[in-house]
Amino acid sequence: MGRSVSQHRHAIETVFIHNLFEDGDADFEWECFMDDLKYLLQDKYPSLDDCNRWMDNEDHIILENRRGKISVSEYCGLVAVCLAPRDPDEPLDVGWCHTVARGFSALLNKSYDSLRSIGRFSNGEQVFERVNA
Repeated sequence: MGRSVSQHRHAIETVFIHNLFEDGDADFEWECFMDDLKYLLQDKYPSLDDCNRWMDNEDHIILENRRGKISVSEYCGLVAVCLAPRDPDEPLDVGWCHTVARGFSALLNKSYDSLRSIGRFSNGEQVFERVNA
């Protein structure tokens, strides 16, 4: 079975970010990326508060509000930033995520070198194309 970057299991929208850490200190670059990502998203969506929880072993929830949460996971330089409802069985939570999904994607696609998943091979590996932002 192939290995891919983890995604939040209830994600309404996922943006894949490519080639973050080419040179230098990866830990420092990761911290800078996380700070920048939080700043961008909280500036656009002021109701999001800092969060530091893990869902399973790979999805790190970094921001949340009463209706949704943002999680991040990374594998081999590919980062998945996911928007998911706080409670997937609550229609208001799901509705809020659908309402902000387009702006969420547009903001991240404009700010980073983003990719879009176009499918998977039979071994589970994902195939991507560049987003023309």
